[in-house]
Amino acid sequence: MRKLKSLFTVFAGALLSFAARPARAQYLGTTSPQTVQATLASNLACTGAAQNFTTGITPKFQNLGQTQHYAYITSSGVTNLLMQIQGLDPAGAVTVISDTGSSGTALSGTNSALVGSGYFTNIRVVVTCLPAATGTFTLNYTGTSGTPNNIAGSYQLAQLDKVISSAASAGASFSTPFFTTPFGNSQGVLFFEFNGAGPAGSSINVTCQDQNGINTGLQSWALATTTAVAQIFDVPPGVCPTIDVGYQSGGASASTYYLDYVLLPPGTSLPSFYTHITGTGATVVKSGPGMVHTLVVGTPAAGTISLFDLVPGSCTGTPATNVVSVITATATFPSAPEIYDIVFNNGICVKASAAMDITVNAQ
Repeated sequence: MRKLKSLFTVFAGALLSFAARPARAQYLGTTSPQTVQATLASNLACTGAAQNFTTGITPKFQNLGQTQHYAYITSSGVTNLLMQIQGLDPAGAVTVISDTGSSGTALSGTNSALVGSGYFTNIRVVVTCLPAATGTFTLNYTGTSGTPNNIAGSYQLAQLDKVISSAASAGASFSTPFFTTPFGNSQGVLFFEFNGAGPAGSSINVTCQDQNGINTGLQSWALATTTAVAQIFDVPPGVCPTIDVGYQSGGASASTYYLDYVLLPPGTSLPSFYTHITGTGATVVKSGPGMVHTLVVGTPAAGTISLFDLVPGSCTGTPATNVVSVITATATFPSAPEIYDIVFNNGICVKASAAMDITVNAQ
């Protein structure tokens, strides 16, 4: 019996010698894909200048191999706020890896999410907001590794809708720094409203600029002083790598204002509208920049039809400046639509020298 037990023990030991050894867990290092979460600021006061939050400098903000970066901001008492996510290479050179987000107190955080992609030596979130000292914000960051996600929800809203000012003083001018447009184009809509009667002589403007600092387009719109009425201005399409949006105050005021710039994605366009003209007076077809698509004469007459690029205040009497086109008509001509597709910078003004039935299709 003892001999059998001894043989069994030897045989079992031999079998175990051929068995696979258990694998030990291995730690791949601090640069393996990990999720990082950090509160970068909590009820921090605005300074009016860029406030930077950088991995390795801001407490608890680490770079552990994440390639997807998310920033979330809420604010209190803030009238103007812009935010970016940036990547820094070993030499500290800056690459903007997100859109430029904007937010305001009136939005209650609905436009406060921003996403950026790419691995860099360091990651930085930059916030610039007003008013200094009294406006505050709370900023959170989440980072992970993975493929870029689709832009949807609040991230898409941050891309399309730029909150320029939220309940800002109508008595103070304001202009954003130049920031990258999401689609390289200026086409969009400006939404403006005074809360209280605005100061006379106020205006809003949009300036496009290339990376050499050369202005590639400038549009300006005069504002009505009416309170609590939405003023909507179509921004025509144009090459616009970076853009600046500003409000110019006409003077002292106790009122406030709201200004949003909604940019249109590629493949979309501003809606067309028509203006029917039967008299001989100068007619304002559109206030501010726009485009004339077609001009149709239903009942022609001997005379001329003139198109002018003028602000509404100059579209009176018999205009003589900024002539875009003059059509000479007879009793039978023109009978077909006149196709233009021309951008007017100041406004669309049309005047006929004789009574005709004219329809202008514009944007």
